[in-house]
Amino acid sequence: QVAVVLSNSGAVDLAVDGIQLEPGTGPFSLIAPELGPLAPGERVSVKVAFSPTSGGSFEAALVIGSPDLDPPHRRLPLRGEGLAPTLAVSPLPEVGLDFEQLEVGETRILPVTVVNRGLSDLRLKSIVAEGEGFAFTGADTALIAPGQRHAVPIRFGGAVGGTAAGTLRFSSNDPESPEVEISLRGSSVVSPAVVEILNSNTIDFGSVAVGKSNLDYLVLWNRGGSAFTVDLELAAPTVDFDLKVHSVLLQPGKSSKVGLRFSPKEVGHRTATLLVGTQAGRSRYQLVGTGKFLQVSPATRDFDRVPVGESATSILDLRNTGNSDFTVSKISSTADDFTVNILASLEDEFMLSADSQRSLPVGVTFAPSARGLRSGALHVEGYWEEGVETLDVLLSGTGVSAEIELHPSGPLDFGWVVLGETEVRTLVATNSGDAPLQVKANPLGREARVEPSAFSLAQGESTRLQVYFSPESLGDRFNQILLVSNDLRDKALPIKIKGRGALKFVDLVSIASISAARNAPPAPLRVDWNSQPIVLTDGTRIDLSFDLPDSLRTALVGRKLLVEWVQLDEAYDPKGGARQVEVQVHEDDRGSVAVDDLNLRLLEASAARVRLRVTTRSYPGAPPQSISQIFEAGGWKWEFEAKPLLSFLTIRPGRYYIDESGKKVKGETERLIALPGIAFFGWHDSRSPSVSGVHFTAIGNVLEALSTNGSIAVSLGVSVSMYKDLFLLGFGWDIFDSRPKARRKGTQDYLMTIKYSGLLF
Repeated sequence: QVAVVLSNSGAVDLAVDGIQLEPGTGPFSLIAPELGPLAPGERVSVKVAFSPTSGGSFEAALVIGSPDLDPPHRRLPLRGEGLAPTLAVSPLPEVGLDFEQLEVGETRILPVTVVNRGLSDLRLKSIVAEGEGFAFTGADTALIAPGQRHAVPIRFGGAVGGTAAGTLRFSSNDPESPEVEISLRGSSVVSPAVVEILNSNTIDFGSVAVGKSNLDYLVLWNRGGSAFTVDLELAAPTVDFDLKVHSVLLQPGKSSKVGLRFSPKEVGHRTATLLVGTQAGRSRYQLVGTGKFLQVSPATRDFDRVPVGESATSILDLRNTGNSDFTVSKISSTADDFTVNILASLEDEFMLSADSQRSLPVGVTFAPSARGLRSGALHVEGYWEEGVETLDVLLSGTGVSAEIELHPSGPLDFGWVVLGETEVRTLVATNSGDAPLQVKANPLGREARVEPSAFSLAQGESTRLQVYFSPESLGDRFNQILLVSNDLRDKALPIKIKGRGALKFVDLVSIASISAARNAPPAPLRVDWNSQPIVLTDGTRIDLSFDLPDSLRTALVGRKLLVEWVQLDEAYDPKGGARQVEVQVHEDDRGSVAVDDLNLRLLEASAARVRLRVTTRSYPGAPPQSISQIFEAGGWKWEFEAKPLLSFLTIRPGRYYIDESGKKVKGETERLIALPGIAFFGWHDSRSPSVSGVHFTAIGNVLEALSTNGSIAVSLGVSVSMYKDLFLLGFGWDIFDSRPKARRKGTQDYLMTIKYSGLLF
């Protein structure tokens, strides 16, 4: 739209009859308000729109009518340019796109060029190729700027022979030509295969080292219209030339390379004939090449058997037996067991001429580090006309050595061995190596030794070894014997020995000494150490000691002896806990060892019977050795007893007496029960089953005194106790009697006492 402004520049009103466009049709249109007279200085706007429907230049006029103007009509020219895309193609639609003649199966792509000759962007909405054999291979839409081009690739390929036609259709935003069609043409024919070989008649591989190979190619091309299979073969068997494949299928218009390999097995000029079968028949091609090689002599060197730890040296006279010169730059060994000593200088390199015309002396030393076959290689590095090369001389040798094996192989356990005695174990020593074995035994202590102490064994030979163990101390003992040999792996093979020193069995009866004492110095007591009790006087102290004769010192020194005693009841069964004292015999003990703190005293009142036991072991865990003896308090002895009595029955016999009237009267016998008394001194053995004692006693009639107003009689006498003091019979004579005179006269001055169940009340 464009605004046209009308203004009245006069001094009076201006009448406007109308405003219109000439011509009245076209891309221009008018938008005008209702107009009346224009006052002086008044302005009014009229809008003119331009809407082209096609591209190109357009013209018109805006006509304004007023009677106040001279002339009454004024014309305002209008011009506008329509912008639109314009599609043009090459080739022209009238000409079309011709693919001409193709082989069946062959395809061809030709472009169609689209040009935008308009003034705005051309948008290709779709591209469609119609017709059998034709195809559009690009994008089906595109945006083309004004003046730009766009190539549309079209492919044609005939599957069968004959002529083909089609159409290429474009749809765009070109307002004048929204759709454009181009004709497509082409034809397909089938032509015979024509295979051409692009090599010369002679294929030369040049010079190739023996053992290496060179690859060349036979190039084939089928310029015909049909596929063809080309056959290839060598005219005669050969080991120097090799074909990758024996037939090749060539499609029309395609080419292929067939690999040919030359691997000379011998030196000199080598030839072969290659037969190639095509549509034109068999063709012969000559294959030629030259074999070159390097070879070092000697190829191997065996050092045979060398003891491990020793060495052997050999001089290798290196020669080049090949047909090409070889320049040596470095010589080295691949294994540590082989060392190289070059006897010539390689600072300026060394030329080994072909055909053994020159030699290089090299010293090689073989020092095996282990048994068995050892191998390596002598690397001879250098170069020749083919480039860098490494030649190898194989090195080998066998390391031999002696190897000792013991059966059994573990530690020797002798267990418990008595001090002063010797135990023997047998080992088998075997030389499992491949060299003579020399062995010498080296004991690391005095308690173990081996016989023989030195020996030799050939390969595979065995011998018996006697191992002796004599412990010098008690308890665990450890020792070693080193078998020093020429076995490199076990130069000092240890025989580990363990054992335990034990004491010899000892007769405890022969060393145990008992002494007894009661109010006197201790005196030896003969003890048989059996189950028969030994009766000793009440209050006897028992001491124990152990004799240490020189003949038994080795069996006693270090020994522990457990001494214990326990009280027994009348049935000789233990009562209460045992008292223990442990005694150990030391090296500095001489003569005998006393058992201190035994504190054993026989007392009828508290420790009337005891069992004394001595126990020892030759080694921990060994069966115990034990002796025992029962001691019992008893026997005859003088003693102040001061033991109260209570008689069962006391008889005072009656007698005749003359009363005051001179008449003879018979007295009555008194039978008294439970008279008290006391046994104050006697010769006594309370354990005797028959007569157990003679006692001096005193008895008084205390109960009788209570009933006779204090009359009392006291008698002194002698009593005999029997059967362990359970029964007592005694006689006594009065020493004091305050009874009435009549009673004194009617009874005797003595009495008989019977008591039962012991002296004690």
